[in-house]
Amino acid sequence: MYGKLSESDLAQLQKQAQQQPQRLKFLIQQANALPIMPHALHTPENEVHGCEAQVWLVAKWREGLLELQLDSASRVVKGLLALIYQALNGATSAQVAAFELDALLVALGLDDMVSTSRRNGLRAVVTAIQSSRD
Repeated sequence: MYGKLSESDLAQLQKQAQQQPQRLKFLIQQANALPIMPHALHTPENEVHGCEAQVWLVAKWREGLLELQLDSASRVVKGLLALIYQALNGATSAQVAAFELDALLVALGLDDMVSTSRRNGLRAVVTAIQSSRD
């Protein structure tokens, strides 16, 4: 349900999210930890439509594991993408298929701060990742 995140990984993220005086600051910190996607990959083919902010995604499978590259023009969206990255980069096909975005947001206490339109955009990202499977 949480991709490749173990219960201890999830507990650590929960602790970080709850320790921050502002959950927005937590998301910005997550955005800063997301590996940099080369600007050359910011192409129309890699853009995920349905998102409020521009989002780019490259999903490749190597030896049965997912390799992700994600980026957004928005810091908050980029922070949310970083959480998806942590859950799914290096995940197996079964972990990717079982991943539930809403469950992750609830578990991290971020559910109430993600608007419906932003959530729909993130769902579009997850759907694109899940449909990239071998």
